[in-house]
Amino acid sequence: MRLSRTFARIVVHHRHALFGAVALLVILAVLVIGWRVRFASDVLDLLPQHFEAVQAFKTFDREFSQARELTFGLLDETGTVDLDAFTEHFATALRAEPWVERVMDRSPMESPDGLEGVRILALPLLLNLAPEDFDRALQKLAPEQMAARLGKLRAGLEAGSPKAEFELESDPLGLIAPALLPLSKSFSIEQTRPLVSPDGTLRIVLVKTNQPDLGAAACQAIMRQVEDFQRRVVEEWSGPAPQILVTGRTPYVGELSLTMRGDVLSTVASSIGLVTLLFFVGFRRLRPLVAIVAVLVVSCILSVAFGAVALGELNIITIGLCAILIGLGVDCGMMYYGVYAQERGHGATHEDAIATAIHDHGWGVFFGALTTAVAFLCFLRSQSTGFEQLGVLIAVGILAVGIFMTTLFFALLGRRCQPPASDWLWRAGQRFVASVWRAPRAYFLIAATILVASAIFALAPVGRLQFDANPKSLEPPHSRAGTALRTIQAKMPIAAEPVIVLLQNPSAEGLHAGWNKLQTAWSELVAQKQIRGAASPAALALSPARMEANAARLAQFDFDASRTALRDTLAREELSADSFGAAFALLDALHTVGRGERGGLDWRAALPENSSWWFVLDRFFSRDPHLGAAYITPLKTLTTFAEKEQLRAALEATGVPIQISGWSYTLQDLVPWARGKLFELSAIMIALNALLLAVLYRRLFPLFLLLLSLALAIGALVTSLKLFGIPLNMFNVLAFPLVLGVGVDYGIYVALAMRHAGDPQRNLATVVKPVLLSGLTTACGFASLGLAANPALRGLGLVCALGVAWCLVTTLCFLLPAYAWREAKEEVRS
Repeated sequence: MRLSRTFARIVVHHRHALFGAVALLVILAVLVIGWRVRFASDVLDLLPQHFEAVQAFKTFDREFSQARELTFGLLDETGTVDLDAFTEHFATALRAEPWVERVMDRSPMESPDGLEGVRILALPLLLNLAPEDFDRALQKLAPEQMAARLGKLRAGLEAGSPKAEFELESDPLGLIAPALLPLSKSFSIEQTRPLVSPDGTLRIVLVKTNQPDLGAAACQAIMRQVEDFQRRVVEEWSGPAPQILVTGRTPYVGELSLTMRGDVLSTVASSIGLVTLLFFVGFRRLRPLVAIVAVLVVSCILSVAFGAVALGELNIITIGLCAILIGLGVDCGMMYYGVYAQERGHGATHEDAIATAIHDHGWGVFFGALTTAVAFLCFLRSQSTGFEQLGVLIAVGILAVGIFMTTLFFALLGRRCQPPASDWLWRAGQRFVASVWRAPRAYFLIAATILVASAIFALAPVGRLQFDANPKSLEPPHSRAGTALRTIQAKMPIAAEPVIVLLQNPSAEGLHAGWNKLQTAWSELVAQKQIRGAASPAALALSPARMEANAARLAQFDFDASRTALRDTLAREELSADSFGAAFALLDALHTVGRGERGGLDWRAALPENSSWWFVLDRFFSRDPHLGAAYITPLKTLTTFAEKEQLRAALEATGVPIQISGWSYTLQDLVPWARGKLFELSAIMIALNALLLAVLYRRLFPLFLLLLSLALAIGALVTSLKLFGIPLNMFNVLAFPLVLGVGVDYGIYVALAMRHAGDPQRNLATVVKPVLLSGLTTACGFASLGLAANPALRGLGLVCALGVAWCLVTTLCFLLPAYAWREAKEEVRS
């Protein structure tokens, strides 16, 4: 018994058992999805993971607390708002919010707790000075020098000197200034955290949230509280209010994760709507459409369940799964139903019509599903987690579609499903084939001329195929977080996106040596005008050996004499000793260190959690004390791979092992990667197509003709992109191998029709309608992704839709006339 007849018997005589097995499978899959599926909204997962810059970016995103920071921008371009007063009102209200951990609305030196933070940092930084610098600082505690300094400051105070007043308040012993000097050489607060724009129209307020994790749900929860706060803070303010901008990782993820839901609904709804319309126009029957949709839903559920088990966390790009699968999978149902309806129209029984449909197109459906699955599995070579997942899930889903269309579809169709008495589209297909059959040479030459000319235009240096490497192309349109970020960067050029350098060393001594070597080299690069600036944690990367050596010097110092001299001098200069408690506390702390106690030397433990200094320090140090970050400002934004390599060579010249990242830096790796993947994956797809088709055809002519039609379709696609100005980006270049894998199906159906027994003209007329509808529904499935907010998904769908449409055109207007012309020649020879 033929395999097609076996399938037909199972479908007809064991229908209820088939329904029960599928229902059980679906129930298990739904339970798995509810239990295991999780969505990741990290856009970095879309990037190829093998690049060091990408890995460094993910490390920075994961390990540094800035991931939980919000940047508020208070913008007044009208000049009608009292920005200073509103900023104070805004920051005060923020500090009372339950989701806020700390706030920075002014320089740490100007904040109420700023001076206390300086004194806490001064002790370890003082002990970290070079021996000669430490000795010079320590000499200031000698009784005679202390008396001379305080006397001079007292005289300056009487003369009205603000500097003398400030030093008496903040640094009466003269130790804090030399302790902080390496810090000022390493970075400036204005360089790392500017809070006021040069034109005075923008104020920045930084907030560290108590967000429990970096997941999408937590980001959405925080942003709901932020939006409520923004509404309340404006209502509580009397007078004109500025525009409130907010950006950061949390707003980005919150927006992106919310658009994911809309993307799923919009793409699936539009895909189903378009497919339904095309199917009804073509067949005017609802029952087969319901059967096809049921098969597609089952396949989608099983595919997502497989992803939940095998992949764990699904990425944002995989939300395009259902829309793509609907557009692709409906092809199989249309091919089967087209033959089934024709056989029933000729009087065949339900079982016989099923057997004939499977016999005529079973191999076509099998190879079509296989080539499509292979096309998507090519994404495994993309090195992008998101696209790898999408490729695997589509491959699993399309194979499931092939299986269930051969079984479940016909079981759902039932015996009572009758084709329409009149089929205008099938008759139109007959007339088209008859017209081609009368003049195949003319059809072929006209189509070949147009397609070859299009391919020449695609290869010629005429027009320009745009490649968009702007990071904005990766964010949702009208992104409030993106708009806020670009507004802030435009207002504050110093806040522009820097190049990030990470240094990790398990040894504190090694970390100290590495950062100091890097900072020295980078200072020379600034002096040589190779870079604009460099901010690093060199001063805060403490050397245990140096601190121990300096502590040993303290053990020999007479602090009792210094304390007595300080007290006597204050009395002599008529200064209140109570106002100099911080100076006595510093002397006591140094004395304690000299006695061997090291408790006050860990600034991480000593600095209060709500100190605004953390906004500066967290920028340089991660949760791991052995991992730090520096920020390099290039002379201009990196725009070429050569500029990126030149900067990398300059930064790595010290030989210290570092990781370099940042958007502009990373993109210069990704652009050549994307172009390389375009050719690599296309070549792989062509080779696999050739192998599968060679197994199917076992003859050279149909193999050559089908591959030629695919090449012409790709040429027409490139021409369309040039003419319509549709840009390629790092992700939609992956559409080209997909077009090759999906578009080959239509040629397979035509070639198989020519191999069937009987009249070749009639065989071709039979497949024209299903091929036409299949191509249109696939193009619509991809085009529905154009409604997605995710730009990577939207661009992929648009390019794939154009490519599939051109594959359909080349199949019907080039491939079919070529077969007809060859058939006519063979008839003449015979």
